[in-house]
Amino acid sequence: MMFSKIVVAAALLVSASAANATNIIMNGGFESPQISDPCCTTAPGNGTVAPWTVGLNGNVNVVNGYYGSQGVDMNAAPNLAKEGTQYLDLIGEGGAGSISQSFSTVLDQVYTLTFSYSHNIFGGPSDPAPLFSANFSVNGSSGTLLDGSVSHSSGTTSDLDWKTYTGSFAGTGAVETLNFTNTSPTTGNAGIFLDAISVSAAPEPATWMMMIGGFGVAGVAMRRRRRETLATV
Repeated sequence: MMFSKIVVAAALLVSASAANATNIIMNGGFESPQISDPCCTTAPGNGTVAPWTVGLNGNVNVVNGYYGSQGVDMNAAPNLAKEGTQYLDLIGEGGAGSISQSFSTVLDQVYTLTFSYSHNIFGGPSDPAPLFSANFSVNGSSGTLLDGSVSHSSGTTSDLDWKTYTGSFAGTGAVETLNFTNTSPTTGNAGIFLDAISVSAAPEPATWMMMIGGFGVAGVAMRRRRRETLATV
């Protein structure tokens, strides 16, 4: 019984640490500005998706999650957002768009980048269905800390089939910048969708030591219980 209680306590500690991880990216679900109609709003190059900066080479759309259900009773239609009710299209009404946001980091602190992505199935070329793609990176004064690309082509008008990316990088103690740029297609009004973007710090070393210590105590308790059982046989 003691072993079970210790294991449960250690598991609760792990869960609490994950739950307490704070997202330092603001408006990562693109719930602002709020879109009241079943479509979208275009953010020009000078940016209105605060605190995101919209690149000058194109524009982006903040999309209401009911857009895929246009023409349907909005009270009965599903919301297609990954979280909340809105998401971002990396292409607005022109060239391939980009967004970025800067944030402060702690030296050698490990951070986890997570975001969900899909693609615009409601506009642009559809025959044949194109492969949508975008690049992302975390850049700082010391260079690129994390970079990569994502692609998507499996969304439908009833299920955007959101995928989730997760990656880690170490902070430099300086201000870093998270960037997203649509790479395919590069024109039109349909690009990669983004939602639920977060950058969170991993648990501090002291927290990990507490968790390791908890599991160590659990092991001692299990061995003691085993010896007591053998002694009574």
